[in-house]
Amino acid sequence: MPEEKKYSEKPTLCKELVYEDSEVKLTKIWTWNIRNFYKEDDAGVFVATLNKNGKEKYIFVSEDGKQLTDLEFDEIWDYEDDMLKVYIKGQGYGFLNKNLEITIPLKYERAREFENGYACVYDGKQWLYVDKKGKEIRLKKSYERIENFSDGMVRVSTMALKFGDLAYHSDYDDDAGKWGYTDLTGKEIIKPQYIYAFDFINDRAIVVKGEWTKDKKWDNEYNQNCYWTEEELWGVIDKNGNEIIPCIYDEIREFMNDDFSFCEDYYQVHVGGWKEGKWAVIDRNGKFVTEPIFEDVSYDYCNGLLTVRESDSWDDVPLGIYDLNENKFLFEPQFDDVRFLDNGNILVEVFDKELGYKIEKIIDKTGNEVFKSAYTSIDTSKTPWQAIKETENSCSYNLIDEQGNILDSNEFQEKPTAPDWYNPINFDTRIYIYKENDKFGLKKFNGEIIVPAQYEKIHNFKNDGHLYYFEEVKYSGKKGLMKSDGTILIQPDCEYIDVLKNNKIICNGKNGTEVYMYELKQEENKCL
Repeated sequence: MPEEKKYSEKPTLCKELVYEDSEVKLTKIWTWNIRNFYKEDDAGVFVATLNKNGKEKYIFVSEDGKQLTDLEFDEIWDYEDDMLKVYIKGQGYGFLNKNLEITIPLKYERAREFENGYACVYDGKQWLYVDKKGKEIRLKKSYERIENFSDGMVRVSTMALKFGDLAYHSDYDDDAGKWGYTDLTGKEIIKPQYIYAFDFINDRAIVVKGEWTKDKKWDNEYNQNCYWTEEELWGVIDKNGNEIIPCIYDEIREFMNDDFSFCEDYYQVHVGGWKEGKWAVIDRNGKFVTEPIFEDVSYDYCNGLLTVRESDSWDDVPLGIYDLNENKFLFEPQFDDVRFLDNGNILVEVFDKELGYKIEKIIDKTGNEVFKSAYTSIDTSKTPWQAIKETENSCSYNLIDEQGNILDSNEFQEKPTAPDWYNPINFDTRIYIYKENDKFGLKKFNGEIIVPAQYEKIHNFKNDGHLYYFEEVKYSGKKGLMKSDGTILIQPDCEYIDVLKNNKIICNGKNGTEVYMYELKQEENKCL
């Protein structure tokens, strides 16, 4: 077994030409024998993992390897709410801002990440809050559980229930307890009384009335001595504890907008009990917008449109579209999938009897097709759209505009495929990733093999089509880097590899961490 290189305190600068041809130039600019080196994108800095006497330490460094803080941390977390949680053994938990300044001293025994401007910390005696300047806010009472600040209120519980403490299944077991709320000063505003409760959003919170009890009749082989409630009465309160919507419903759920924010117009409520009842939609004052007519309602909402199902089983159950503005079904349940588009149209998946397979198509609110589709999938996440037609005997990839006009197209002999979620094709270079015998390679659009299928994985960096990282079968899990013509630039001995926006390449491998500069010589080949 080869001897491990000696750990070095600082990187060794160099200017070693690794590869050059008429198109590219690859230069190693520094190397550093450390455990790991990666980009903390939210902060715009790098984190280096050092090996100190068999223990890992973390430091913040610049792109050229210069240490940016004097401290060496035992643990660091990702940035949340522009603050970074860190830990040093013997000192405690604290927080840095994006300038890597210690704004909250490392002195707490436990800490959660920042959220909505505050973090919950434990000082050895009680949980309290700190703001981004380190000011402490102590609650007037002691609670078993406290949650993060939300909309100026803190959710607190006098019961510390956790997963497995309930004698029945609940989708909300993480929110079970005996909940109330305090304000930003720590003053209790709403006494603990709700068996379930949720954070305040836009001056209101969903809560559930009931009573936790224990009874041996609920014991079984999976749980004993657990909590049960005979009733759950859902409602909505304001910040004074007044019931805006009375606690009378089987359940209340929020709708979600396309940007994952909560809809500020409506709730969905279940009425009439779980055996015979149905879902309805109410406005924010509790007035019924629809009768209880839905077997199930999805969370998706867009400009008054929502999707509903014929049953609460989501497997192969057709979707319909209901218009709250017109208070009627736009489409009875008939679609296999529905996505609302930003331009007001709707993408739906249906079985096309004439074609004999499922297709995705774009329709308007009247049901008319915006363009004739025979595509099995349409990716509208970026423009131009990518439309795929995949049948038993053929596979085509197409770039189309919103009117369905084909901007570029190619018919493939086999389905392009890439591991995980990566796009397998690139129209700029007209190269695609193909799979054969569970291995991956590269081909030109005309089917000419560039790289035989011999790699465990191939991914196109930044979707620019010029660089691919790969994992070779005989070096299982190790990564390398190659050009789109198959030329290997970096051998497959890296645990981690990444290409940055400024054409720098980071590799962590048996030689520690190495950083390269990748230069495209041709004018048409722009920066990554």
